[in-house]
Amino acid sequence: MNPKSTSSIGYWPFVILMAMIFSLSPFAIDMYLPGLPSMAKYFGSSIDAIEASVAIYLIFFALGQLILGALADSMNKAKLLSIGLTVFAIASAMIAFTTSIEELYFWRAVQAFASGSSVVVFALIYHFYGSKNSNQIISYVMACVVIAPMVAPMIGSQILLAANWQWIFLVLAGLALVTLVTQLRLLPPKHVVTELQPLNVAALYSGYRKVLSNSTTMAYILAGGSAFAGLFAFISGSPFVYMEYFGSTPEQFSWLVALNAVAMISMNLLNARLLKNVDTINKLIVAGVLLAAAGIYLAVVAYLHLSLAYVVVGVILYVGLLGLTAANAISAALASVQGSTGVLSGVNGVLQFGLGALASAVVSISVSVDATTMNYTMALCSLVTLFFVSVLYFNKRIKAVAALS
Repeated sequence: MNPKSTSSIGYWPFVILMAMIFSLSPFAIDMYLPGLPSMAKYFGSSIDAIEASVAIYLIFFALGQLILGALADSMNKAKLLSIGLTVFAIASAMIAFTTSIEELYFWRAVQAFASGSSVVVFALIYHFYGSKNSNQIISYVMACVVIAPMVAPMIGSQILLAANWQWIFLVLAGLALVTLVTQLRLLPPKHVVTELQPLNVAALYSGYRKVLSNSTTMAYILAGGSAFAGLFAFISGSPFVYMEYFGSTPEQFSWLVALNAVAMISMNLLNARLLKNVDTINKLIVAGVLLAAAGIYLAVVAYLHLSLAYVVVGVILYVGLLGLTAANAISAALASVQGSTGVLSGVNGVLQFGLGALASAVVSISVSVDATTMNYTMALCSLVTLFFVSVLYFNKRIKAVAALS
């Protein structure tokens, strides 16, 4: 693949467009959370039944990434993205007009599957900017995307103050349409010309085999996914740990969570600006080691039953370091394959959400009485990350020795 210039688009418009696309799914997951009680009342069901729509979204979002990621190598990526954004907008609007819980589940699944088209974002970044510059752009995109889950519930709450829950999904539809128009204006399908693979079972099998059998590529993906799983553990466990166990108020909790976003954004910007000329693999290895140190620190804090301040420091360190692990892991993985970036992005998305869901389930199912479950799970995720970056380190040393001999 020969990276192509996006001079006709502009660097920052391209970055902003990629961030808009990638932020839609976090908005779709979190923006309607304040409206769950109202939705339960409207449908005459329990709030648990409405919460199930979150799980449905995650399942079909992962499925969409897997299938659409495979299709992305066989069709125009910008066209696939346009179709996905269109279907996402339609499904979001249809949710606003549902009259039964079954209809809600159906359109939520359609919405999530269509959102899986965002899997082409990494492939598009790599196509236009190549392995040398894609890491910087991915860092910028991740810095923008991390804000979405933080502000989405606040936006949803403001909408509920002025209107009913249906307007949350109408706003989502509007955001998707704005993103679609922006994409068609800045990145129409005719501007994305890549070498396409034939769409057949043999080609798909070859693509998945190419990615899954490459131990180095999978080490990149699993290092990034394992690190991110710790974030899911925090998301699941922090309401209990911060508010119930340590007695923080909801307002204090929101500010403490915001500190994590600031840390991750800062590290992404550090990765993109100050460390842009440092080798991606070296950055990932160092970040993995530091993440393991932060995880061990969190485990010690939980074991010694230290105060909230110690937990907050450890979490900020952990989440901040994700700014180095996530961007560098996917950048290195994209550079390690040729012609299967769509499949790779799909596999990355599925494993990232799959490992995240597993970590979240561990914390949610366990009976929590203090910070132990959350901290230990985050520590375990960091140690798994350390294992995979160690594999990358030794692979790199072996290649270096082989090159000298």
